[in-house]
Amino acid sequence: MVRRAVRCLLVAGGVMVVAAMMSACGGGSSSNASANSPTPAGPARATATPPPEVKIQIADNSFTPAELTVKAGTKVVWEWSGTNPHSVLLSGRASDTLTGTGKFERVFDTPGTTFPYQCGVHGAAMAGKIIVQ
Repeated sequence: MVRRAVRCLLVAGGVMVVAAMMSACGGGSSSNASANSPTPAGPARATATPPPEVKIQIADNSFTPAELTVKAGTKVVWEWSGTNPHSVLLSGRASDTLTGTGKFERVFDTPGTTFPYQCGVHGAAMAGKIIVQ
């Protein structure tokens, strides 16, 4: 009986020593395995850089500047001022006819292209062009 009790104590002690060693070395525990795994990255967040912007003033029957050379990817913004009504007719599409204040914009992406435009109210007497490099 004493032998049996000593044997049980030795086995129990050995189990405790093995458990302590496994815990110290990181083996056998599922919580340690997940702690060593890389954390999955979330979805990539794109930070869009706005295109460069160039302005053309529309006032008193003229575009200033009337001719503009831009790099591909540039946004051109026409801004109204003055007292006469004007619009921008570009590539078969027209902006609203405005007087005083307002904006019309377009990004030019195709290098090697020239885009003529004119006022939808005044026609060829008030014209300009965008040259895209």
